[in-house]
Amino acid sequence: MRFYALLLGVLVGTSVCAETVVDAEKLRTYGAENPTLIYVFTSPACPHCAAYHAEILPIIKKQFSDTGLAQIKIVDMVGDKRSMKVAQLARCMTDSQYTKFMETVYQKQSDWAYGDADTYEEKIISYATDAGLNAKSQKACLDNEKLADKIIDQRNNLAKMYRIQAMPTTVVVRGIKSKMFLGADENLIPELEKVVKK
Repeated sequence: MRFYALLLGVLVGTSVCAETVVDAEKLRTYGAENPTLIYVFTSPACPHCAAYHAEILPIIKKQFSDTGLAQIKIVDMVGDKRSMKVAQLARCMTDSQYTKFMETVYQKQSDWAYGDADTYEEKIISYATDAGLNAKSQKACLDNEKLADKIIDQRNNLAKMYRIQAMPTTVVVRGIKSKMFLGADENLIPELEKVVKK
């Protein structure tokens, strides 16, 4: 297992669920392949990312990926052991499970991200259970080192490529051109529209 700024957890290759087969090594993606790609760089432990997930992500999904204007990919900017475990479990979930799980993760961020070091994992696992991920899949996700390395590689490569220094950050890519947007305020949506619909 590799070590970074902090010891990071481990992940899975594929997870089979009743709803669909999940390729856990791929970024969470919304919408079909598209010339316009929107990368969303977030971390489960980032307070501003919680606002982004609740207020911004549903809108950009509705306006851009659901309408075929762009494809959206979520980049897990994990930087600590706790966030890695969230990312591990999230990667193994179907879209519906992921949505429910991440809603709880962000709503209860202070409980697991900044709470007791002895109980945070138990809390994260309980959120995954409530979202519909069974115990066998949870263990597989948390025990697979190859996927942990994959998440870190994706984080490092994309963060370097687009020079990400803060979260949340949204990057719109079209061909060789890209435009970066910082934060989660109300002005983000109209600014994204100008670029995506150009």
